Amino acid sequence: MKCHFCDEKAQYLTADTGQPVCLAHARLAVVAAPVAPSPVTATITIRAATAADRLEIELLALHFWDETEVVCFGQSYDVRQIPAFVAVGDEVAGALSYAVEGNRLIIVLLAVWPQHQRRGVGRRLVEAAVAEAHRLGLSEVVVATSNDDLPALALYQRCGFQLYEVATGSIEEHHGGPLPGFAGLTIRDELRLRLLIA
Repeated sequence: MKCHFCDEKAQYLTADTGQPVCLAHARLAVVAAPVAPSPVTATITIRAATAADRLEIELLALHFWDETEVVCFGQSYDVRQIPAFVAVGDEVAGALSYAVEGNRLIIVLLAVWPQHQRRGVGRRLVEAAVAEAHRLGLSEVVVATSNDDLPALALYQRCGFQLYEVATGSIEEHHGGPLPGFAGLTIRDELRLRLLIA
């Protein structure tokens, strides 16, 4: 899906018109929340990814980050090789890839195709990861996101995660310099959030 204003890949839909936009054309705006949250399309289910889903997970990673190797918490993860959950309806709507290390589940990738955003798909994928951490008896779920990704920061905090650490300059160092990000912000830092499992 291309941006409404240019030929770049769209990563978001605008809240007011539903038009697809790229990072450069995305802007922050204060909007009124709907009276009731947008319902998830009834036909979308969350399930563990299978080998047949790996190509779609790869396509999501390439669309949003141009790579399938995700570096977070000082480690590199190939999203094609680690466990994942997928949101599926008529097609794969999104995915969450994760790793289990020690007593924590690490969310490595969370991506939802723009045409399926704002329907609760991301939240349901995060809830599946938290349920998996409970099932495995882990003590926490952690996630790292870039300093510009305000939509992700909002989602994780609405899901109960708290910011606990900033790896200043780590993304800039990994990529050899600053990167353009959401709403004209420069990507430099890794923000780390966690949800403690009771």
